[in-house]
Amino acid sequence: MVYITDFTLHDIDTDIAYPYSVLHPLQLKRIEFEPITIFYGSNGSGKSTLLNILARKINIDMHNGGNDGEYLQQIIDRCDVDYDWHNKGAVPPGSRFIRSEDVMHMIVRIRQKNEAIKNHVKTTSPALYERFFLGRPDVSPGYVWNDDAWIFEALESFSNAQSNGELAYHYFENNIGMECMTLLDEPENSLSPKYQRNLADMITDYARFFKCQFVIATHSPFMLAIPGAKIYNLDMHPAKVCKWNELENMHIYMDLFKRLMK
Repeated sequence: MVYITDFTLHDIDTDIAYPYSVLHPLQLKRIEFEPITIFYGSNGSGKSTLLNILARKINIDMHNGGNDGEYLQQIIDRCDVDYDWHNKGAVPPGSRFIRSEDVMHMIVRIRQKNEAIKNHVKTTSPALYERFFLGRPDVSPGYVWNDDAWIFEALESFSNAQSNGELAYHYFENNIGMECMTLLDEPENSLSPKYQRNLADMITDYARFFKCQFVIATHSPFMLAIPGAKIYNLDMHPAKVCKWNELENMHIYMDLFKRLMK
């Protein structure tokens, strides 16, 4: 499903200040979208900047305004976006812009909450603390009584604590909706190769079966290899659409595996 069809960046006549210095070399005047569109590039290539401009232009739901350069709003005002005619000039409800920072902030909040739980249990019930957190069933054998109901509710949520990668993957599971548009900025951060592959499969299925559109800024080989994804290579000046096997990062991975095979 395609909710926005193309995006126009009008001529930028200077390369002095951010974001002009990033966008000007790309000479990327018109971007045409597929159900899955990828902005690929190395660090500093402009992929996150471009995604941020698009997100703010279409007024998609986001936790904050993103990276605000002095001249960023001028560029946003001069951009044009075309929507699929069914959508009447707006992205569907439930559409979201998920940045890697949003995922990390969620992980930090959970870690802080767990630390507060541990400290509270340690202060109010040392025996329960040693049994639950230090793995010492020999301490106070039998049922450990504590009349603080908050402790048992907190311990129940603490028992669901997971690794950063598991938390990040479940964040995407809970925040990517159906029949909507999702912008993802480097979703591979914190994800192991296994979870990157799982997320790529989920994106593929959501675009195919649940009427979703994705625009992704990434250099993950698992995202780049999504079947049918349209890839804009921002490492090239001017930027151009490339196949996944034409990208430098993919060649680096392939060269590594060839050396290992020998």
